[in-house]
Amino acid sequence: MKFLVIQQKMIGDVLTSSILCDNLKREFPNAEVHYMVHRHTTAVIEHHPSIDRIISFDPALRKNKIRFYQYIRTLDKEQYDVLIDAYTKIETSLISWLSNIPKRFGYYKRYSAFSYSHPIKRWKKSRYGLGLAIENRLQLIMPLMGDKTMDTLIHKPMIYLKREEKEKAIALMRQHGLEGQHPIMISILGSGENKSYPATYMAALLDQIAANSSDHLLFNYIPKQLDQVRAIYDLCRPETREKIKLDLFADSLRGFIALLSQCKALIGNEGGAVNMAKGLDVPTFSIFSPWIPKGDWAIFEDTANQSVHLRDYKPELFEGHTTKVLRKASLRLYQEFVPELFSKQLETFLKNL
Repeated sequence: MKFLVIQQKMIGDVLTSSILCDNLKREFPNAEVHYMVHRHTTAVIEHHPSIDRIISFDPALRKNKIRFYQYIRTLDKEQYDVLIDAYTKIETSLISWLSNIPKRFGYYKRYSAFSYSHPIKRWKKSRYGLGLAIENRLQLIMPLMGDKTMDTLIHKPMIYLKREEKEKAIALMRQHGLEGQHPIMISILGSGENKSYPATYMAALLDQIAANSSDHLLFNYIPKQLDQVRAIYDLCRPETREKIKLDLFADSLRGFIALLSQCKALIGNEGGAVNMAKGLDVPTFSIFSPWIPKGDWAIFEDTANQSVHLRDYKPELFEGHTTKVLRKASLRLYQEFVPELFSKQLETFLKNL
């Protein structure tokens, strides 16, 4: 058997969808599993034991129909038996439709259902308590799992680091005076303004963390975001700034993952960094954007992994509103999400680290 799994979305999606590869390998130990992802996301699945080959998709192919069609034809040479499309947008539906792969599983959509031999309808509510991000992915492979039930499948994605990668991260921390320490990583910014906790609130959050922990704080950001990050840093109390290692950051995504693996916890905006921390078994405390449905991505929640959403505290603000409406109102809703709403929960989380 030879499988092609496709997920061409963001880092958190690529990592989460790797559980499909895990379950296929467990069910078909002698099978070959290939995983097609965007090349900027491959860091989260490197050295993964259930992935025989990472196929790095070049987004530039979208702009050239001839090259895109030729690319699909090259996939035929692999002679895949099964395609699992965890993305199911137009371009991947075309890959499915134009390929010669006998069995093709993807999410049901009216405009592309014909592209799949097995179109699968997403659930709107969790049935196993695993979170919709997990359950809807596992739905794609359930017809291949025999008499197994979803709750018996592998449902937690993992990140795999080499010893040398961890040692490099430890050496970097040593250079910044953190030898033998385990700092707290802060997911300081989201992927956009409507996914980023407001700067004044984030600064207050950092002040609370610093007041309740003796650990140093690291920020997850890239150099071009430095001005935004420094604006938050400047809003913090002097004693908080003393604990922040603003100039300690990795030079690559893989380097960040290794650095994260040495941290005591990750706190901040919900997003890819939170998923990476969970894949490393690093405790997380995440703040959801008001327009993101918590039920989709609040996964593996327990004492070690917690999340907060404005809906938890002010449900009346969400009554009768669609996700589309909430997205447009996200900046206004963020103003309602004051740190005091969840300060006690955060303090308890810090005490349990």
